Amino acid sequence: MKTRYVMGLLVVAFVAWMLIARFVHVAKISVKVVDEEERPIEGAKIELCFYGGCLTKDATKGSTNKDGSFSSLGSSRDGVTGGVVKKEGYYNSVFHHDFFIKSSGVWKPWNKQIKVVLRPVVKPVPMYVRNRSFQFPAINKDLGFDLMKADWVPPYGAGVHRDFIFRVERIYKDSDNFDATLTITFPNKYDGIRLIKDNRGGDFSVGSRFQLPRIAPEEGYQPKMMKRVSSGIYGSRAAKEDDNNYIFRVRSESESGKLKRAMFGKILGDIRFGPIGGNGGFEMHYYLNPDYTRNLEFDPKKNLFTNSPEVEGVGLP
Repeated sequence: MKTRYVMGLLVVAFVAWMLIARFVHVAKISVKVVDEEERPIEGAKIELCFYGGCLTKDATKGSTNKDGSFSSLGSSRDGVTGGVVKKEGYYNSVFHHDFFIKSSGVWKPWNKQIKVVLRPVVKPVPMYVRNRSFQFPAINKDLGFDLMKADWVPPYGAGVHRDFIFRVERIYKDSDNFDATLTITFPNKYDGIRLIKDNRGGDFSVGSRFQLPRIAPEEGYQPKMMKRVSSGIYGSRAAKEDDNNYIFRVRSESESGKLKRAMFGKILGDIRFGPIGGNGGFEMHYYLNPDYTRNLEFDPKKNLFTNSPEVEGVGLP
């Protein structure tokens, strides 16, 4: 009788497990945290979620050991996992992984290995940072744009320096049929812009919160950049690429035919050019360091635009 009772309990437990396993599977994640030199980081704080929409209070929390490693397992109904790594003196870094294969109550691959790189806080400095759209005041004209004023130069605005010179030329029939070209040039000999290919973590923005190079390159700046976009009877061309970013050099000064000094900055993401609506416009998330060094590490607490609205989202270093 007792044996039958025990067997009954085992059957019930097995059936219950099978029912649960249909909806909730167990996943195991191992995170390896290193610095930019691939050295393990001990004591990094990790918050790990095992399903989409997980709140911080529901996350599994822990710290890396002397080898920079942390492992945990948890139940996941959708196979969506991810988290954040934090340590004093470093920028936070985000990681993410989607499981697609499940079998016998577990997500595969079992014990998924994820490497996370923490970038140190070295020398963040004040910068002019904006992330917004601007309308072109005219077409078929050279339009000077002042990065420190975030405005056009006269007669179209209150800017003083022509840091970027925009020119829009277009054929426009209607909002579905157009062909437009945006050309960006610069006023000084050593000014220019350099493309940086980096998807900055893709759709899930994984990786360090501090993105792109820490120091602007000395060379490789181009004096002109062009973007073309068209639609309808003029063909289909998109001017935006998800992995485009830029580093630029402006207000350059020369002495004896050589570069003496300049201001450097960066643009997170592409310059988004839209030719419809009035004269059209553009949108960009730019940083300008006014201290004449090549440092591109921004202190988010020291945006020199004191009136930037929160909706611009200029909190990344």
